[in-house]
This record gives sequence, C-alpha cells and structure tokens, in this order.
Amino acid sequence: MIDISLISTAFNLKGITSKCFVHKVECILAGLTFVKVPNRDYKLFFSIYPLWRSTLKSCIDVPLLLQPLVDDNGLDIYLSDSTNIIDRCSTQFPLLSGSNIAADFVRGLYEIIATDKSIQTHFVLQMKIYELIYGIALYLNNIKIAKDVYIQISNQISGWDTKIFNYWYGDKDTTLTKLLEFESNKRRIVKNVDRNAYDPKVIKLPTYKFLV
Repeated sequence: MIDISLISTAFNLKGITSKCFVHKVECILAGLTFVKVPNRDYKLFFSIYPLWRSTLKSCIDVPLLLQPLVDDNGLDIYLSDSTNIIDRCSTQFPLLSGSNIAADFVRGLYEIIATDKSIQTHFVLQMKIYELIYGIALYLNNIKIAKDVYIQISNQISGWDTKIFNYWYGDKDTTLTKLLEFESNKRRIVKNVDRNAYDPKVIKLPTYKFLV
C-alpha cells in the first residue's frame, strides 16, 4: 500500500487535520482527505475547503467539495488497491494542482456539477460548489462570475425541495437576495480570508496564487 506521506509530498500538501492534507490557494484550501474504512484501509477524496467562514474551525469542519478517487469502473479506490494512486489523482483531480488559472479553476468546478452524477441529483452538493465559485469570484473581485452563480441558482431554485433547502440555507427568496449583495459579501469574504490566513495551522501550509 502506498504511504500517505508519499502522496502528500507528490502534491505538496501538509496536514491541517489528522486525515486532511492540503495547500492554500489564496482563499481556499485544496487537497486530499483520507478516510479509514472499518476492516479495510483508506479511501481517498479530493477536497476543497473555503477560508471565508468566520472561524477556521467552521471552514474545515465540512468541505464544500468531496470527490472520491475511483477506478475505471467508477468504484471507489482503496489505497491498497492500486499502485498508480498518484497518477490517478493527477488525472482525476486536475484542480489539485497548485498551478491553475482562476478562470480554468471555475470552469473545472462547473464541469464537476455538469458531469458528476452524485452531484447532479443532489442540489445541496451543487449549492456547495456554487458557494465555492461565488466565494472565489468575489475574493478575486470578479463580479461577473458571481452574477453568473446567482443566475444559475435562481434558474433552478424553484425546482429544489423547499423543506430541504430551508433546513440547509433558510428561505429561498432571502438566499437569492443575499447573493445579490456583492460588495458587502466581498468585504466579508476578504476580511475572513485575511484573518484565517494568519492562523498557525494555515501559515505553515504550502501557498499558491491563482495564475492570471
């Protein structure tokens, strides 16, 4: 079985929790999460966490994206199953690279929504990725992309189960209204990212910027 440290080193990741190894890309943490399965070894997931929540703990408690590494048949891979884990990660998770143009990164997130069947059928998972795109866009002061996120959500929100939506996000109309508050949301996002970036757990991480 390939060692977790070898995989982390290959992608320049460092541990922020005992199971999550990431690098910082401006306003997000991107990396790999290793989940121990009872009576088996580890499954591996590509994960992205925001840095714009009010505390670092709230940022890393739950990822906004969690994608399993799978084999050619779409089945989850265990670390003991394969000797080409690093190559598979590079192929399946292009956003894991620290060298991504911001526009390409956003396109990659939209592509996940469009192609991942488990996300296509689960609007809460879609909303998490929309939050990622929206947060990255406002942090980079790209209001055009943030407006596109609003349009995408507003075009679909009426078809989403209201009770489930209310549980996760509150009232639909209020959610849409808040999404349009671009300037105040941008200020909040930048302020929280700047504060969380100085947390000792984040300072020690490898750091990248989106390419222009």
